[in-house]
Amino acid sequence: MSSSPSRLHVVFTDLRRAVDDVILRHQVTLEELLAAVDWLQRVTDAGELPSAGILFHKTVLKATAGATYAHAEKDGASHWEMEGPAHRSGAPVLHSPAVLPMRPDEPGEPLIVSGTVRTTNGTPKPGAALEIWQIDANNVYSGMDSGDFEPLNIPNDSTGVPVNNLRARVIADADGRYEFRTVMPGTETFGLATDSPLATLIQALRFEGLRPLHIHAIVSADGCLPLTTQIYFDGDPLIESTVEGAVPAGAVKATTLHHDHRAHGLKQPYRTLTYDFVLRPAPEGDTAPAR
Repeated sequence: MSSSPSRLHVVFTDLRRAVDDVILRHQVTLEELLAAVDWLQRVTDAGELPSAGILFHKTVLKATAGATYAHAEKDGASHWEMEGPAHRSGAPVLHSPAVLPMRPDEPGEPLIVSGTVRTTNGTPKPGAALEIWQIDANNVYSGMDSGDFEPLNIPNDSTGVPVNNLRARVIADADGRYEFRTVMPGTETFGLATDSPLATLIQALRFEGLRPLHIHAIVSADGCLPLTTQIYFDGDPLIESTVEGAVPAGAVKATTLHHDHRAHGLKQPYRTLTYDFVLRPAPEGDTAPAR
């Protein structure tokens, strides 16, 4: 009697079917196949194989860490996104409406983000917690250095930047509404070399070695599955050319420019953005308390 196939066998068989389909559909030649193998060898020789994982890293995480929020189109749940290495625990707790910790002269265009935390059945979640963090307008994450992003070589010198700058745990009000003021985020790079085999492929694919503008969030509420996600911005050209894969359309939000900045005690015009976080109820017997 033959034994059951191993996971390696099952996964490789499916992978081979997918690759076979691509080869047949696009009539890939032997020369093109050997060129791809040669490229993989050069990437390996250059020590870039770990960095090449960014091409599929987010997809792998969606299938594992993000499995509880898979197929958001079925029930209207918010999309899942990877947490990333820039997350730090212990951010200060602030109640909505809040202003994220920032320097008195914080660079960047002011941004007010607001919305509601609710479940997929429409129930608001009072006291929901939103852990927020982002890169600043100078492209620096607070409390981090370049070593925190290995194996990627991402430059991040936070010298002189307060540890919890643009980081907070915002608590929604009794109606599940939240609001926080921050600044428009800067641009995060993948830190890829510009003259390497991996860079050659990225350029040939017409991808950018940069991430779209984004704000990170981990949203949790009693009785709900915690959600790790990111907010993206309409009009950002990087949305269509990111190396890490497609950005869900529902995650991309438009901002509105306002000129009544003095009414908010600001020194310049500001933008607003509305984003409702939709959580899935936890399975029966799993209380999933807010983190």
